[in-house]
Amino acid sequence: MNRNLVLLLSGQLVSQIGDKFHMLAVAFLVLKTSGSTAQMGLVLFCSVFPGMLLGFVSGAFLDRYSRKMIIVSADIVRGGIVAVIGILFYVDNLSFPVLLAAQALISACTAFFDPAIPAIIPQIVDREELPRSNSQAQFVSGISTIIGPVLGGLTVAWVGYLPVFIINAATYLFSAGFESFIRIPRIERAAAGASRIVADILDGCRYVYRRNSLIIILVMVGVIHFFVGSIEAVIPVLASDLDGNGAQNIGYIQTCFGLGTVLAALYISVRNINGPEARYLFGSVFLIGLCLLLIAGTYWAGFRIVFFFLALFLAIGALLIIAGTSFRSLIQKEVEDRMMGRVFGFVSSVGNISIPLAMLISGHLMEFVDHSIILAVSGFLLLPTSMVAYHEFLVSVKSGRLPRESAL
Repeated sequence: MNRNLVLLLSGQLVSQIGDKFHMLAVAFLVLKTSGSTAQMGLVLFCSVFPGMLLGFVSGAFLDRYSRKMIIVSADIVRGGIVAVIGILFYVDNLSFPVLLAAQALISACTAFFDPAIPAIIPQIVDREELPRSNSQAQFVSGISTIIGPVLGGLTVAWVGYLPVFIINAATYLFSAGFESFIRIPRIERAAAGASRIVADILDGCRYVYRRNSLIIILVMVGVIHFFVGSIEAVIPVLASDLDGNGAQNIGYIQTCFGLGTVLAALYISVRNINGPEARYLFGSVFLIGLCLLLIAGTYWAGFRIVFFFLALFLAIGALLIIAGTSFRSLIQKEVEDRMMGRVFGFVSSVGNISIPLAMLISGHLMEFVDHSIILAVSGFLLLPTSMVAYHEFLVSVKSGRLPRESAL
């Protein structure tokens, strides 16, 4: 494997596991000390909201300044913030407002770190290796999603919160250490300046607006993340309606969901999908719609055994990774390196906005309609959406706005 990619993904794995440790510890700490689910929700909100807003801005910095320096700095700053949280917790002086501010700062750093990863990958791997490299990045994310919460929960249960903060601070610093050894080719950048940053942001907006292919891909990113949020909101309710223990059912479903992401990422990393990424993207979204319809239909047919549903959630997890790998590869092939940060900044913001918005809407809808109806309607909408989007994408290909080999 490419040495630079190994260093990048190693740092990503370490820091993402630390992320999962931290979020679990913070959520339980707030719930335990305050007994307020509202305060816990506010902490989680502050952990994602700055990232929603800054994604549109961070891309301009990624295109103007050293991406390597940005990810190393983001990890060092996040490690320092978590270390301060640990110290304040140790001296029993960690207040709720301070914790909110710390989470907002960590989210702001993440808004620069996350879009930098897919922006850096095209600089350090060959074009034909982009799908495989993206799948390996997705594999790292899936592994951290599976083992991070488990290890974090065990650590909190066995040794308390302080070791979790120490471990998380250390993971960020280790991640920065890995990233500092990455060698990224230089690219030509314009002179810096606050006014130029604003101009870069506007230039990025115009760049995306003028390319139908990119707009279609960004729409699909929003659609994918929106229905991920809907699924996440429905899972606890569905799990409670199935036979057995609701909490245990959630664990089964989430585990299969995560296992599907890991297996798909592993498969793509072995069998490169370079070339037909568009078919994989839109086809995966179509199949996700079918899976949602099958889940609703299985529920309506009276099946309540959780194991009937696990295969479908495993399939959805796998299809999401295939779709995610495909749209990243398409963007990386379509976009010039000088614009890569801004485009992936938009992608990050669209994803960060879509998931909580979907959770909010689905949560309110379930007050009035059964969760199975939400799944069925979601699946039904995904079928024509994916087909129409694919048709429009092919029209863009024929107009010469996207390299034909990337879509056919």
